[in-house]
Amino acid sequence: MFLKGVTASAVSAEGVAPAADWSTWERDGRAPRSSDGAGLLTDFRDDLQQFAALGCNAWRVTIEWARIEPEPGKVDHDALDIYRDVLAFAREVGLQNWITLQSTTLPGWYLDDEGGHRDEDARGRYWLRHVDRVAEAFDEFATGFVPIDDPIGWAVRSYGLGSRPPGRKDRVVLREAVEGAVHATHEAIRLLSSGRQQLMTAWRADPIHALAEDDGRVSLEATQAARGWENLFWSWLRLHANGVLELDGRAPVDVPLFVNAVNHVGIVHDHPIGVGPDGGFAPWPQGARASGSGLAPEPAELAEALHRVSEALPDHSLVVAGHGVNTDDEAWREHLLARSLDHVREAHHDIGLAGYFHDSGIDGYDWKLGFARPRGLLSRGRARKAAADTFADWSV
Repeated sequence: MFLKGVTASAVSAEGVAPAADWSTWERDGRAPRSSDGAGLLTDFRDDLQQFAALGCNAWRVTIEWARIEPEPGKVDHDALDIYRDVLAFAREVGLQNWITLQSTTLPGWYLDDEGGHRDEDARGRYWLRHVDRVAEAFDEFATGFVPIDDPIGWAVRSYGLGSRPPGRKDRVVLREAVEGAVHATHEAIRLLSSGRQQLMTAWRADPIHALAEDDGRVSLEATQAARGWENLFWSWLRLHANGVLELDGRAPVDVPLFVNAVNHVGIVHDHPIGVGPDGGFAPWPQGARASGSGLAPEPAELAEALHRVSEALPDHSLVVAGHGVNTDDEAWREHLLARSLDHVREAHHDIGLAGYFHDSGIDGYDWKLGFARPRGLLSRGRARKAAADTFADWSV
């Protein structure tokens, strides 16, 4: 069965948990207030019925760690019960539950006090306890698990660009964080592979291009900067191909379970990335219309990403685990989605693409933009958009 679904990441869908690292940034005025996000935890029955009406047979939803374990060892059983109600009703209306264990945010106590994924002891003591708790609590409802959404992107934003907690910009620490996030994903796969559920990874797969100068020449500096980002962002291909993590300046790390213990390799994609000589990001091609992300979505680049992954990993099942655009221009969203879904259909027939999840189902919170440039098929007031009709009418 081809997986047709939508996503509901925790902060976007339900607002930040008080114990999450992001909540400190909101309180300090470093980020817009998320309130209750898309309001999923209030309206989930109507929302899930609307997802089913869009033709979805699955959805990818985050169980927010900071909500169910706000303090080390202190479990919020009421929060677990709410998530059980959500997952049970999703199954009632015919949706497979693909549960993500981390989507960007972490408990503040884990990141700030224990070192987060960078610390081996913290991963073993706290992260794997969270993985085990989620697997046990939702065993009867889960079709599959996604350990971490975009692990490398999480590390880049947190330790390279400084746009997520802890807000650092340190290339050495960045590589430590990438290695830690990959270890956390691999260790979760090891634990979860003993269960009956399927496993999916979710990696950032944005094609990267060196930007040309005004005279059309691509400088050596831009080429080298683009290659550096390419080697980092796309290092996950080698994980699944040969079970080895290779990062510049770090010793190779064996992570063999990525080769044969994962049912689906998932990609998340929004836009290509143009890289200038200073290593900064900009729209590609130059002059293309940018979304609220500041970069330019282009459906053909999704197709390029899919074929690149398929060629590198011919023996792996491939899923688009997240794809969308930040915009308040609904006609443009519908246009981009229609073209993207054409490429998805072609990829299903040409390379056996196994699924597509639109990010997101409902307009929710965005890290930089708040509620200004939404991503959903349904508005925050639950009005159905033109893109929702296009999505509902589409099939492979």
